[in-house]
Amino acid sequence: MIPYDGDPFFEELQDVYDEIGESLPPGAAWPRPQELDDDRDEIEASGLFDVIEIKQYDWETVYDADGYIDLLNTFSGHIAMQDWQRDRLYGEIRRRLAERPGGRVRRHWGGVLQVARRCTA
Repeated sequence: MIPYDGDPFFEELQDVYDEIGESLPPGAAWPRPQELDDDRDEIEASGLFDVIEIKQYDWETVYDADGYIDLLNTFSGHIAMQDWQRDRLYGEIRRRLAERPGGRVRRHWGGVLQVARRCTA
């Protein structure tokens, strides 16, 4: 998730993902805070539940290069990369963050809480 005033690092890094063959799928969009998809329609269409509440939560975490790379190493797409791809990407992350004042990146996260109650028959 990237807010409109979010860190441009992720969009700027896309050229490296493109170079290593890990581009975003065509038509992929950067989700924005409070604009995440929820399952309200599917929950209601099931006829099994009444939707009580759906809330979205957004937060920011700041990473240095090592912390951010540690995070990426938990993502299945990065785990599945070939060594040369990870080496190129992670080297570029380290280089670009070293050029920034403070050497940090702001990463935004979002979550959707969906509370539903089973319908009584």
